[in-house]
Amino acid sequence: MAGRIPQNFIDDLISRLDIVDVVSARTRLKKAGKNYSACCPFHNEKTPSFTVSPDKQFYYCFGCGATGSAVKFVMEFDGLEFPDAVEKLAGDLNLEVPREGNQQQSQEPQYRELFNLTQKSADFFEQQLRINNDKDKAINYLKDRGLSGKAAKFFSIGYAPSGWDNLQNALAPGEKNDSTNNKTIKQLISCGMTIEKEDGRTYDRFRDRVMFPIRNVKGQVIAFGGRVLGDEKPKYLNSPETPIFRKGQELYGLYEARKIRQKLTRMVIVEGYMDVVALAEYGIHYAVATLGTATSEHHIRRLFKVVPEIIFCFDGDHAGRTAAQRAMETVIPALQDGLQARFLFLPDGEDPDTIVRKEGKDAFEKRLDNSKHLPEFLFDNLKEQVDFDTLDGKARFGQLAAPLISRLPTGMLKELMQQQLAQETGIKQEILAKLLPTETEKPNQHKSSQNTPKQSRLAAPKQVTQDAYDEHQYDNGDEHDIDVGDFIDAYDPTHSSLGVEILRPNSKEDKQLASLTQKALTLLVKFPESAQRIEPLEHFEAEDENERLLCEILKKLKQNPQSSSIGLLIQWTATPFSEQLKSIANQPLELPEGVDPSNDIEGTLQRLHHRALRREWQRLQHKITTESISKLTSEEKARYLALPKKLKTHKK
Repeated sequence: MAGRIPQNFIDDLISRLDIVDVVSARTRLKKAGKNYSACCPFHNEKTPSFTVSPDKQFYYCFGCGATGSAVKFVMEFDGLEFPDAVEKLAGDLNLEVPREGNQQQSQEPQYRELFNLTQKSADFFEQQLRINNDKDKAINYLKDRGLSGKAAKFFSIGYAPSGWDNLQNALAPGEKNDSTNNKTIKQLISCGMTIEKEDGRTYDRFRDRVMFPIRNVKGQVIAFGGRVLGDEKPKYLNSPETPIFRKGQELYGLYEARKIRQKLTRMVIVEGYMDVVALAEYGIHYAVATLGTATSEHHIRRLFKVVPEIIFCFDGDHAGRTAAQRAMETVIPALQDGLQARFLFLPDGEDPDTIVRKEGKDAFEKRLDNSKHLPEFLFDNLKEQVDFDTLDGKARFGQLAAPLISRLPTGMLKELMQQQLAQETGIKQEILAKLLPTETEKPNQHKSSQNTPKQSRLAAPKQVTQDAYDEHQYDNGDEHDIDVGDFIDAYDPTHSSLGVEILRPNSKEDKQLASLTQKALTLLVKFPESAQRIEPLEHFEAEDENERLLCEILKKLKQNPQSSSIGLLIQWTATPFSEQLKSIANQPLELPEGVDPSNDIEGTLQRLHHRALRREWQRLQHKITTESISKLTSEEKARYLALPKKLKTHKK
């Protein structure tokens, strides 16, 4: 729905923002010397460990490690994706966010008009709850459900009157019977508020219903849910999917939960709007509901960006247990260490709405506190499906549990659950490991995990400390001054099963280059202005993720000379390199007086280039010795003849 935001706009936005203003609008700050401090909004603490630096325009928590720029803070605190956070901050400064690409330019006005109509629809429904002749039956329904006027106002609950064209007449007066002037009617159809019959006649989708506006994370009304007051079916009716509404991506109540400005530590996923509203009525402002769909991976990822713990709340009947099983399978791949999923089953015939009215806030929150953690639920649920007292039952139990555990991200939780499975079945862990499905055998493998780019598995680089920098000083000594012949002597040609040559590089040199690349990457992130003093090199093939990232960052900095360290972090947000770059940016590093980091970065790039040339020459030489020079293409022959001179020029 959106093109890329130009980097120069992001840099300009950052330069206009004051992180102190951004953070203080969301949490209380106290002056502490040249910085500001507060209790961290991202974890519970009694002693302030959260620091905001107006000089560096960064925040950092010494307790949980949360860190970033003003944009990152809004992303984490408001639960927004990067583009939405930029939009929000730009809006605060009355700036319009430009987008790259013609498609976005043509779509934006259309979407703005749809958002405008859904907001006007919400205003209309709220007004009808106050003035319509039939308002009392809607108000009485809400009162019977235990809702106050304050709660109804907070969630913007309204009333859609009975009748076929009330909304159309209010928002598109005179258009209903005018086929030449019916733009608003067509837009109402597009955003799901009006239905068009085959004969061209139109009518309001929502009639005689209590209306619940559904908002996106920015607070824009994107759809509605309606609860019928009469005998019409269905009892609950949602907006259809539209250009601005995707059921599998949105959660009812998430925006309202963030609006409270509380420190959220967990979110409860319930079934319906009334459950969310009823819990909020009793002071539980951390419930959300899916919109007629099962909980999706997108829902899970979005919630885990806001809180470290998700509690799934289900009825205790068979349908509830089945839904819990599906939810468990969905959340497992997202359970990185430090994140938790729990499962609460309510008594038969109860839902959050009814039980919180019977028991009150404290009792319901006690149920949440006592809910089952995912490991406990997984094992207990599977044991109920087998005869665990028999050997074949235990074997079946292990057969069911192992594939689920194998889908957990690598970490302590996965290791502990594998140990627990070994204890439960009585099978040694090393034997269980052999029985686990391989990557190609894993059931229910999600496309997202299959398509994960290689970079996403990249570990953060080792920390580059001041001492390490002073000690090594990017030594380019003679130890690694290797001639072409030296490299060939060290080469032992082998072939893969596919007949492709496998190059065996000088491992000592590669380790040295990996260390230098890591340090060069750190210098480039910490001192981005140095990029402008680096002479451009002929393109060469990088051999690992750090080398590719180094070259890519250098390219971006050359294109955007004004980019700062913060700008780099923003630009790489939501990429596999985000955490790696954040880790680098947080490392304290000051250069000795008179040291120009561009010299060391350029030296590393030249060595990487030199290695690439040598390996290309070696590959061509190997092709000649194993086949013949006639097998070289004309382009390869030209490269082969030119490489010795290039190697001599680039020799280190």
